[in-house]
Amino acid sequence: MKQFIYLFSGLLLLFTSTTHVAAQEVSDYSQLSDAEYSKIDLPPLSVLFENAKNSPAYEMADVKAAIERKLLQKEKWSFLGFFSLRGSYQYGMFGNESTYTDVALAPYLTYSTQAQNGYTVGAGVNIPLNDLFDLKGRVSRQKLTLRTAELEREVKYDEIKKNIIEMYAMATAQMKVLKMRSENLVLANVQYEISEKNFANGTIESSDLAVDKERQSTARESYENSKFELTKSLMILEIISRTPIIRK
Repeated sequence: MKQFIYLFSGLLLLFTSTTHVAAQEVSDYSQLSDAEYSKIDLPPLSVLFENAKNSPAYEMADVKAAIERKLLQKEKWSFLGFFSLRGSYQYGMFGNESTYTDVALAPYLTYSTQAQNGYTVGAGVNIPLNDLFDLKGRVSRQKLTLRTAELEREVKYDEIKKNIIEMYAMATAQMKVLKMRSENLVLANVQYEISEKNFANGTIESSDLAVDKERQSTARESYENSKFELTKSLMILEIISRTPIIRK
């Protein structure tokens, strides 16, 4: 029965709520240049925590708490179910038809109408003793249920914040690694350009040029792998925190 109440109340809140739940859009990192990657600045954790309250997981827990709060209010007013009021009102036209005759008169028909109205008002009291003595207990139990829903919401919020912290720390470390490998790639490119000139001038052998080319390729591969890992972390961070990292 309570599951049905959850479902009905959830649908009611869904249709009456003024908020609009939209799918989280993730920034397009494919459009970022290498120079723009070095300028990425993560928002403060406090901003990520606050925006994470817009996540579906948190909102679901919040809706459940709101339903329990409504049910608590219902339990507080449940004593009104002991009383009942009733009333009715009627209005209509009533007709009377009669036939008259005697020995000197032929039969003739008479018909008359009259408007009438009426109403009734009443009240009743029906107090089941088990409901009466359990009234306070139901309110207390509903308070505990509400508190449980609120704690579940906070537990879910703590889980979200924990995930944000993990991805935030990972992204911060990956940004530092990406910067270091970017510098290594710049040095490898410069060294290869020098080697190309030296090879053209005949001052080094092709084997030396091949070694510098391999170093350049290794530096490029390491840089791209770091960029991939950072991009993945940033996209996950955007999803769980409901916060765009790239400012348009």
